[in-house]
Amino acid sequence: MKSLVAVFSLLAAPALASDACHDLWFTRNAVIDRAGYCFASPLGQSVFDNRDCTGKSVSLPPQAERLVAEVRQMEGRFGCRVNNKQTRLDLDDLFLRYQLWDLPVRDEFESACLGWLGPVMGLRAGHRPEAPLIGQIGPGDYVSYSHVPVGSWTYVTTSGPDWSVTSGGWLDTSRYQEQCQDYAG
Repeated sequence: MKSLVAVFSLLAAPALASDACHDLWFTRNAVIDRAGYCFASPLGQSVFDNRDCTGKSVSLPPQAERLVAEVRQMEGRFGCRVNNKQTRLDLDDLFLRYQLWDLPVRDEFESACLGWLGPVMGLRAGHRPEAPLIGQIGPGDYVSYSHVPVGSWTYVTTSGPDWSVTSGGWLDTSRYQEQCQDYAG
């Protein structure tokens, strides 16, 4: 069977670009949250728990600084301006993001495997084999790819035909051959 992968340019669709901006905002701010930053904005306080924060001035290790710089560059490409006065972040997989060891960076393009035909695949909290399993891809799942890969690992989310996120995590793409059902839409 032939694999069907749908590719969408996020820059061509403002609604999708907005979702990408919320995605990038979360990643950038999750990095500084993990460093102990205390959020003052309504959005920051609603998305992150300030109970363990240490202040407004935090230092980031070099790897975290590089990740923040990569996110800022992508935010610039999308022209992101997230309203920090709101109290809700439009991110369908937010419930998964809190479990991640390694945070993904949204890419400019999105693709999807419509109707997974391969074996059940575990999805991990990080882009390494020792990270705990937090989800899985099962038969028939729609698998969305919209983040920058790290080596052979990529952050994916799963859903059904209604595109409501059901699972997600880091997938080691060296361990499978993508198999999707033909899809006549």
